[in-house]
Amino acid sequence: MNRLAQTSAVFAALLVFAAGAVFAQTKGMIESKAWYVGSDKKVQEMSYWRIYLGDYDVKLKRNYPGEGQIELSAGMNFQLFPAGPSKGFIEGNGQSIKGKVSSLPGMRIVSGGGEGEEIKMDVIDYIYDYGTKVALKDGRKGDFMIGAEGGGLLEVKRFQLSVYKKEKGKFGEEELKEVTDRLPIIGISFTKEGATRAAAEATSD
Repeated sequence: MNRLAQTSAVFAALLVFAAGAVFAQTKGMIESKAWYVGSDKKVQEMSYWRIYLGDYDVKLKRNYPGEGQIELSAGMNFQLFPAGPSKGFIEGNGQSIKGKVSSLPGMRIVSGGGEGEEIKMDVIDYIYDYGTKVALKDGRKGDFMIGAEGGGLLEVKRFQLSVYKKEKGKFGEEELKEVTDRLPIIGISFTKEGATRAAAEATSD
């Protein structure tokens, strides 16, 4: 198999895997009230959601029996998921020549160069400027970036929000239905006041 065909096969598998991963993620999605800022600068509430951060080519180090630790090239998509009140995490899923791969990279605030400081969601006041900037509860502001596995930084490629709501299924069971799919948004916060501050920030082109 030549390099072009091999790359095409990897990305085709990635698309299939991503579709299945999204279905699995909605099955276990928890309720987490938050507020987002739409492109019209209006603040809206949501309870079930996830944010798509972009597709990336990454290098991962993994251990395999008989091979030891090897470096893998992988195509991955990263998403931001809620994990309860004022909590959340980034998850990466994708495909490599060795099959499916996953990663849980950190969130970072970067101001003044370097690799910045790893942060948790509960110290964030709001994220703004299409997801590229972050304001912390202690007043600091900087670039919001993904702390890549093994070091380095990945830029967020603008927030794309998917929102779900609970509905009754055919047999009376509750299930989540998608009401928006990858909607471009300006910002997000776990408080309405924070989202209002995010809406007031300047945005890049």
